[in-house]
Amino acid sequence: MNTDYRKPLPGTDLDYFDTRQAVEDIQAGAYEKLPYTSKILAEQLVRRCDPEALTDSLKQLIERKRDLDFPWYPARVVCHDILGQTALVDLAGLRDAIAEKGGDPAKVNPVVPTQLIVDHSLAVEHAGFEKDAFEKNRQIEDRRNDDRFHFINWTKTAFKNVDVIPPGNGIMHQINLEKMSPVIQNRPDGEGKRVAFPDTCVGTDSHTPMVDALGVISVGVGGLEAESVMLGRASMMRLPDIVGVELTGKLQPGITSTDMVLAITEFLRKEKVVGAYLEFYGEGADSLSVGDRATISNMTPEYGATAAMFYIDGQTIDYLKLTGREDDQVALVEKYAKETGLWADSMKNAEYERVLKFDLSKVTRTLAGPSNPHAHLPTSELAERGIAGEWEQEEGKMPDGACIIAAITSCTNTSNPRNMVAAGLIARNANKLGLTRKPWVKTSLAPGSKTVKMYLEEAKLLPELEQLGFGVVAFACTTCNGMSGALDPKIAQEIMDRDLFSTAVLSGNRNFDGRIHPYAKQAFLASPPLVVAYAIAGTIRFDIEKDALGYDQDGNPVTLKDIWPDDAEIDAIVKSSVKPEQFRSTYIPMFDITRDAQANTNPLYEWRPQSTYIRRPPYWEGGMVGEKTLKGMRPLAVLPDNITTDHLSPSNA
Repeated sequence: MNTDYRKPLPGTDLDYFDTRQAVEDIQAGAYEKLPYTSKILAEQLVRRCDPEALTDSLKQLIERKRDLDFPWYPARVVCHDILGQTALVDLAGLRDAIAEKGGDPAKVNPVVPTQLIVDHSLAVEHAGFEKDAFEKNRQIEDRRNDDRFHFINWTKTAFKNVDVIPPGNGIMHQINLEKMSPVIQNRPDGEGKRVAFPDTCVGTDSHTPMVDALGVISVGVGGLEAESVMLGRASMMRLPDIVGVELTGKLQPGITSTDMVLAITEFLRKEKVVGAYLEFYGEGADSLSVGDRATISNMTPEYGATAAMFYIDGQTIDYLKLTGREDDQVALVEKYAKETGLWADSMKNAEYERVLKFDLSKVTRTLAGPSNPHAHLPTSELAERGIAGEWEQEEGKMPDGACIIAAITSCTNTSNPRNMVAAGLIARNANKLGLTRKPWVKTSLAPGSKTVKMYLEEAKLLPELEQLGFGVVAFACTTCNGMSGALDPKIAQEIMDRDLFSTAVLSGNRNFDGRIHPYAKQAFLASPPLVVAYAIAGTIRFDIEKDALGYDQDGNPVTLKDIWPDDAEIDAIVKSSVKPEQFRSTYIPMFDITRDAQANTNPLYEWRPQSTYIRRPPYWEGGMVGEKTLKGMRPLAVLPDNITTDHLSPSNA
């Protein structure tokens, strides 16, 4: 950590790095014009960059140049169980090698705080209409993953600087949003003082940018790059393409954040923002809750960008309070953001090399399909697009276009209380009118956080969802990740025997052909309330805006508008049912690992000889560590004098 530009943060006992002064010393007036992303990158350069390279690195940001690599030191690493486990297996093998040389294996730990969440290993074998589906699915998950979980359970207390969230607790992105990101870090400097600086992270999942909604630079990377960052190495980068996206207008009544993000995804794909860092601002962005913003940020890989940033503002502060963050931390976020020019009001003079505009008021109710998340499909155009059409229901048979899966899943949508409450209300209204799920539809509810179940129970909406077959099957990444589980054998057999065109509808973020289920020929993304509606309709051939979902006791047709909830009712229930204590009671025990537990854990993993999955890495044994025998080697090519390899990082060399 550097010393230049380090100052006391006014009104606190913390230090911070005055990035504004560092930038102004190079070019007067430049700091106010920097995009939000550049301000964050500049701060970590002032704090961590080699002083001899600092000026040249800052000039890349100030002058919008892209001819020099500069270091990025993320504050955290977030992993799901598949790739995070692999990195920790490497460290466990290194511990063995250190011990064999007489060293202390317990000293081998990640340098950068690392958070591993087990969320990618559960399949929905038991649907939401089955009794005790959650417990049954968890038992299957534990049995199938015994080798992996044995190792992961050891890492929970064996490593320092690692938090491990066991299976059954939620999706990494939603937990990152609701708990793990402090937005502004407050860490000791090793010399008895503490330093405040912006939270940043890399994660081993493409949807890691979800927490960009809090103003936190958070990007998805491969396992090797995450492991490199974990060990304290800088991630080298050049100034990315930073694009301003001005959101105008407000969403119309009855339009969900899912409708919004599917329309934005189509728009941004056409604007070719691949690899860019997007910064959303404007009156439209100001009106969006963090839940709505997170829906946009989560879909970053679907429109091809690297990050989707929002400024820190009053919505950010409200969300931090709602999710149970400590008062002192919330106050630090506001004070730091206002002092350092990261607060939304301080970003009005930011200059972007490219600006896009999107009008929220023009968003209509929509799906995405029949495949690809950017295949925008307004529900008003189902018939003319050839999706809805004539179909017949034969007694005892599934119809053409049968929805064999209707899943409320994915952190994209279950992170937003308005989406989940809307789904509960549409279920309540449908139940009152006697509407039911079609028997061939495998329904499920897999929230990204345990808090979702708590506020649905508080609002008395969970029983309504369960009545329609949307009981909680998991707190994990399920259908969206292709972990839909097996179908009822009779349904699977009928699909094969009749070569039936069958589909899936899910509130997820991906619907590529073949991803959701082998028997779902096409899959459609939809908001949680629309997923409930399609479970009642039973086929994608149904015109969801016009056709009758059923008939009431007087024989009158019931259409979607008859059961769609009012925005005011949704907002009132969210306000009364979503409470900070729900988040505290969920997350405080989840992260409570005692020092005693760590002290009593063997620092060396006891490898299972019979395991075919978790094996000791061979990197530090045999010929791989012996004396190199190749001699007299010559280069096959020589670079010209004007070309260097300085820009190559270990991950792309």
